[in-house]
Amino acid sequence: MQKVRVVVDSTADIPGNLAEELGIAIVPLTVHFGDNSYVDWTELTPLEFYDLLETSPHHPYTSPPPIERFEAVYEEALAEGLDVVSLHISSGLSETVRVAEQARSRLADRGRIAVIDSGVVSVALALPAIAAARAAAAGGAFEEVLGAAQAVIAASRGKAFFAVDTLEYLARNGRIGRAQALLGSILAVKPVLTFEDGIVAPYEKVRGEKKVIPRMVEIMRDLVGSGPLTEVGVAQADCLDKAQALKQAIIEEFGPREILMCDLGAVVGTHAGPGTIGLAFY
Repeated sequence: MQKVRVVVDSTADIPGNLAEELGIAIVPLTVHFGDNSYVDWTELTPLEFYDLLETSPHHPYTSPPPIERFEAVYEEALAEGLDVVSLHISSGLSETVRVAEQARSRLADRGRIAVIDSGVVSVALALPAIAAARAAAAGGAFEEVLGAAQAVIAASRGKAFFAVDTLEYLARNGRIGRAQALLGSILAVKPVLTFEDGIVAPYEKVRGEKKVIPRMVEIMRDLVGSGPLTEVGVAQADCLDKAQALKQAIIEEFGPREILMCDLGAVVGTHAGPGTIGLAFY
């Protein structure tokens, strides 16, 4: 019998069918275009978002979930007699963790709730959430599920990368972090970015779009050698062809047992921009 409910926010970009299969509860953030607001993944799919990004006169911005969304999800789990392990986007990128912690404080006398700052986002957040959910589905106790999440966060630290078509979106939305130093690079240079201390940081500059995917595979080889990988995740923002090319290159090089494929939703896409491709592994 399941003893723990795993919760994530919508920036994990976990495919809906997989979240449902694993019993993962998703608390959505909100994206705003002018006076119009949309609940991430619920009222605005990735396809709809990237279409709107091209046609709207307003540049989008995002906001964390209201505390009531967290409370509702936590209360439902606690009412079922379940503990909660709640994993979220880096506090260096969003106030979401802070809101989750406030909700936990309000319900402190109702049961056990662990709130985890993953230090990352999107597919890099999805991997520990999925590991935790699998532990929960197997009947793991609170400490086991929490430990599964923390183990994957530790194992995948320094192994999350993404390449953007332009730094414009990160800069415009204040999420550029240490990659600020790359602004003004010539157009032919494509930055490969990572996360350091929970914020965006430059990893290296690649000369030419065609060299990005081969270089990302080389980075994986440098970090893990040629042995098999346990888990790999690839994310894409309106550039499925690039994601499929990266997936195929990873299969040929490493033969992982599984590759999680994710679309960047509206909230993450607001800050990364179309054409972004992401990678996380351990």
